Amino acid sequence: MSSSVEQKKGPTRQRKCGFCKSNRDKECGQLLISENQKVAAHHKCMLFSSALVSSHSDNESLGGFSIEDVQKEIKRGTKLMCSLCHCPGATIGCDVKTCHRTYHYHCALHDKAQIREKPSQGIYMVYCRKHKKTAHNSEGTSSATFFQEEI
Repeated sequence: MSSSVEQKKGPTRQRKCGFCKSNRDKECGQLLISENQKVAAHHKCMLFSSALVSSHSDNESLGGFSIEDVQKEIKRGTKLMCSLCHCPGATIGCDVKTCHRTYHYHCALHDKAQIREKPSQGIYMVYCRKHKKTAHNSEGTSSATFFQEEI
């Protein structure tokens, strides 16, 4: 169950996130690596990915997510291009259902998307620049329902 944040064994080879293909730990949270060293992903990249749900299982998990589910989401991301950098792996979509903007976590930050999270309720949402001011009105929730943690 234990996840490692160490580098892969070998000469100065540093692991990168399967989603954003970076090692931007400051922006994207801790880089978690599976025990077999085959899967690596930032915590925030997993939390905000549209098709990932926390498993709360001790079996084969990476930051509370099933390793198998993380691998499936990384594979799904190969078909999704980021609205900002135009590279694959953008599994984080705007939470307005009719919007097709997708991001890597760090690209959402740089595009000034609105990041809303309420960890106690398992709520992790992103609204693109276009929808961030109207998101709570169009989704039928008030902005007081959510808070944003400092990054």
